[in-house]
Parts: sequence; structure tokens; C-alpha cells
Amino acid sequence: MTRMTKKAQSLFPIRVLRALLMRTANVTHPFEPQPKPEPVLEPVPEPEPAPGPEPEPYIEPEPYPEPEPESVHEPVPEPEPEPQTAGILDYDQLPRIPPPVIPLSHKADEFDLAAVIGSIQNGYSVTDLQKYLSHYYKVDERSLKDALNGEIEGIPAIFYVVETNDAELIRYWIKYGGDPNATHGPLRSPLLAFAILRGAYPRFQAARTTETLLRLGASPLVIPTAYYDPFDRDIPESGPEDDELRDNVDGERLWCTPEIRSHLVAALSLTQRYLLWRASKQEPASSRERTLASRRDAEEILGLEQTIIGQRLAAWSLRKSFLINLAMPGRKPLILLFVGVKGHGKSELVSRLAHLLSLEVEKVNCASFSIEEELFGYKAPDLAHDMGSPLNNFLANKSGQRSIVFMDEFDKTSEEVHKTLLAPFDRGTFTYRCFPSCLYVLTLKPIGTYADRRNGDKVDCTNTIWILATNKFDDTVAEFSKQNNAVICDSDLRSEHHTLKRQLHRSLRNECIASFGAPLANQITEIIPFLTFNADEQAVIADKCIMELESRISGPVIISSNPDEDQPVGNVRLQITHNAAVCGTIAKEYYLPELGTRSIAHGVDIAIANPVVGHYLEGGDDLSEDQAETKLTVGTNEEGEVVVSPVVSASSNTGANGYAGFKSSWY
Repeated sequence: MTRMTKKAQSLFPIRVLRALLMRTANVTHPFEPQPKPEPVLEPVPEPEPAPGPEPEPYIEPEPYPEPEPESVHEPVPEPEPEPQTAGILDYDQLPRIPPPVIPLSHKADEFDLAAVIGSIQNGYSVTDLQKYLSHYYKVDERSLKDALNGEIEGIPAIFYVVETNDAELIRYWIKYGGDPNATHGPLRSPLLAFAILRGAYPRFQAARTTETLLRLGASPLVIPTAYYDPFDRDIPESGPEDDELRDNVDGERLWCTPEIRSHLVAALSLTQRYLLWRASKQEPASSRERTLASRRDAEEILGLEQTIIGQRLAAWSLRKSFLINLAMPGRKPLILLFVGVKGHGKSELVSRLAHLLSLEVEKVNCASFSIEEELFGYKAPDLAHDMGSPLNNFLANKSGQRSIVFMDEFDKTSEEVHKTLLAPFDRGTFTYRCFPSCLYVLTLKPIGTYADRRNGDKVDCTNTIWILATNKFDDTVAEFSKQNNAVICDSDLRSEHHTLKRQLHRSLRNECIASFGAPLANQITEIIPFLTFNADEQAVIADKCIMELESRISGPVIISSNPDEDQPVGNVRLQITHNAAVCGTIAKEYYLPELGTRSIAHGVDIAIANPVVGHYLEGGDDLSEDQAETKLTVGTNEEGEVVVSPVVSASSNTGANGYAGFKSSWY
């Protein structure tokens, strides 16, 4: 018998096992009798296999598991759905909260957040909300703040307030403790982005909401800077280029996903981009300024610079002067002289100051008075002395209270008026009549006092803010503006602002002395210049004028029994394309430094208002109060001219700036 090699002998058991396994492969039952095995012959040596990897050792296979007896299993729970990627920014309407069965009353023991939100969604007035919040603020300030920042159905309550696009509701909610930087969801969707993306129409309302949030502390940095810096450009419909969104990796901006970006472009108006840009450049108030303003119930003055287009130096100077006057012990009345060309924001800033501080304003047109008695009222024994005058009576009614007297065209006043004003402006000897029959001459040294012409009662003018406006020094201010506007618009040069302001103040003070006399000029606390608008500011002014036009023509048509009371143009919706280009074109063509805002408003009437009304009158059926909406597009043509044309097919997403939100219900 041929002898096997050692390697063949080593492979022998494996070959045998392989053969056995092959024979048993067709066995139908493990206990069936098996045929007798044939005699095993000596194996014939096989040729050695080609060199290769060593064979893996044989592993005994595990026996098949015995089948388990049938049993009743509990149902396998379905996997939880993955969290939705859509956030609060994807919804145009938040959950509806039912109003309380019993109307809200501050007599209730506890503050009811759900009842307040339900009432707001069902038309709760600003006045009622202010009274309700004021009561609980006095009871427990900290508890009210915690409640206002609570959630309703998993959403911060302030989102419901912002959903109304009512700037006054938002104002009081934040004033009493609401957080303007609230966020929602895993991507921390910010309140400011929610307000912008809702795309309220008319756009003027949306801009006011954005302004209110920013001036009350909302951070503009939650919006990627590529959307507003620079603000005076038209962004591509798909959004800024990727290389411009490098700051989007920041945790504050993760909400701005690629799906959101195009919607944000469509929702942002030129005015909103300007507001974001301006807020990002504004220096925050110091802790001491905040504490002082809060303790004197004047915290909103800190956002004054956010309320007016242009005039950064004027708004900043007014805010600083007001805070210094608040902090000064034994202070005199605040006397401000507004100087600059007409139409550049003097009256607007007075209005905004009064709104922020919730003050009444007595406006006096000095050009309409020829003698001192017409301004302050006649003295006894004149028969008309008991009537006083609007200014005299206002001062008497506001004695000791904070209020504003705005004297426009002050350069038209006489020297006699200047002498009378010295008493309420500062210390001095003054004479007043207690009774018509007797004259009392008192030599006192009060601060900011005035005598009521009707009865001689002392009037405390210490807290009166006197604002004197004049165009007398236009040439000086215009030249200063021409030379320094670029520097003043640069927020990083605040120290240079101080230097330039001091230089202008010295020059204007000398002119004031020559015009109004040294005694009166010496009482002026601050001279505040209003500069001409630069090109970017002119464009924003144009956008503001367009928004005001939109508000006027978006209301309902009114057909009255009296034709003089008709409102024939209404229910008109404008879609502004290339917002920056349209506004820049109008501003460039129509802005006149001598007229300021008035010249731009005139340009909007010619370029947009007149063509809009023309298209409106030419199309559609007869006038009716339930007529269909008229949609028109305002844009620019290849020649860069502003054109108005009918909308051929309006997209379902067109709205505020050609945008109306996602139009998705929460449910």
C-alpha cells in the first residue's frame, strides 16, 4: 500500500468529515436508520495543493434552536416619529387660544397668562392691556416678569404678541418684563426673525414692529449681517452668496437654513434692513444709564436713535442731554435749540421723543404771533386775562410734570417774548397778579417757574422740556454737513463726533447771541444740528414715503351718501421689486437739500402714486366697497426708470415686500 505523505495524513480527517457531511445532507429525519458505511479504503495520495493561506480550523456548528411554543405577545410599540425640521418660522399662524369666559380683570388673585393671550388674539385693546399689566407689576414685579416669559402650548408667550404686529402691544409687553430676545425650538428661532418673516402688509406696520423690537433691546445680530450690511443693495432672490454667510455658523443664526434664506430676502424691506444696520452700529447704553433711565421712568429714551432716519448726531445728542439733565441735582429745565434746514427731521424727532416718554406736546408756531400777549395771554386787569392762552394753560396744567413745549420758527419771536421766557427757563425776578385788584411784586429765586396769567398761581416748569426750532442758521449747518457728513455716518469715529460737535456748537452759539441776545442764549442747554441726508438715507426716506402710500391705498373703498366723504381708491396692493433700486432712483432724481423729506415725498407721488391711481381707475368694474383687490408691481426697467405695471399672475407667496409668509397653519 502506498504510504501517504505527512501532509496528506494531516488532511485525512477533514476529507472524511466532508464526505460524511455530504452523505447526511439528504437525511429527512434525524432518527431515521442510516445505511451501513462502506469500508474505508486507504486514500490515494492527492497532489499537494498550491501554496496559499492555511485553512481555517473547523468549528462545530451550533444545533438549530428548538422552536418556542406559541404565545401571545404584547404589540410592539411603533417607533416615535422623528422631530420635525420645520420650526416656528415655517408657520404664518400660531395656535388659537380661546378667550376667557369671564373678561380679564386685575381684581383676580393671580395673573392668567393663557387668558391674556386668548384675549389679545381676540382684540384686547392696548389700553386695557397696559392697565392689566400695570396692576400686577405693582403687586409683584418679579412674578409678572416670569409669567410674561412663560409658554403657551410650548411657544413663548411673546411670540403671540408679536404675531399681532401691533407695535403698542409689543411695547407694553416688553416694558413690563417680556424678553425681546426670546427664541423657540432646537434651532433657537429668534423672535425678531419671526416678526420679519411673518411679512405683514402694509409694510409700514412690519417696519414699526421691527423698529419696536430693536429699540427695546432685540439683538440685530441674530439676523446674518449679509442681509443688511450694506443695507442699500438688492439681494439675490435666493439669498446672499455662501461666502457672505460665514457668520451663519454661529449658534444665534443656525435657524437661517437654506430653505429660510429666500423667504427672508423677500420679507425684508429696505427700511427694515436700514433699521437692522443702524441697530448693529449703535453703542449699547451703560449700566448706569440704564439704571438712571429706569428709575426715572424714561428707559425708552435709550432707543431714541432707532426711531428716526438719519440724524444720528441729533438723536445721540438729545439722548445724552436728556440723561445728563435727569442726573443733575437741582437741575434747571432742559432747553434745546434745534437748528437745520426744513424737512430734515426736527418735528419728527420731537414726535418720537414724546412717544417714547409718553408725554404731551404743546406745539407753538411762533410765526403766527406778533405780540407777547398772544403767546402767553393777557395780564390783569385786561378783561381777557382769565382766558389765558393755549401755552399758558398747558404749562399750568402740567405744573411739576414732565412735558414738552415745541416752539417752531423761534427766530420769528420778539425781544419781549425772549424776556418773558427767562422766568421759566431759569432763575429771575418775576411779577404776577394774585387778584385783579392788587399787584404783588415778589422777588424770588426759583428754578424754572412761571406765573399763570389767569390767576397768578406759580407754575413749576422744572420738568418741562423746551425745544426751540429755527432755520436761521441753515447756511452754517449746511456747510458743516457737507464737510463732515461722511465722518458722522461712521459709527466707529464717535470720539471725532465729540470734536466736531463742539466746533459747531461754538460757531452756532455766537450766532445765537447775535440773534436772540446773550441772556436767552445763555439759558440754552444744547444746540442740536440736523444735517442734510446722504444718498443712502435719501433712499430710506423714499421707502418710508412709499410705505405711507401703501397704507393709504390698502384700506377699503368707501362710497358714502356724501360724495365729499368718499374714499374711491382702496384695496390696492403694491408689490415692490428691487426695493433699493426703486428708492435710490427716486431719491437721486427728486431730493432737494432745501426741502428735505418734502422733495422726496413729491417724487414718490410723481413716480408711483400717480401711475398707481391711473392704473386703478382704468381697470376693473365700477367702484364698490366689496371690489376685488388690485395688484400692481413697482420696479425699474432696463433704463433704470421706475415703472408701475399690473401683476399678471401673482404668486401665492407674494406679500409685504412681494412676500406674505409661509401661509401654513399651526394645525
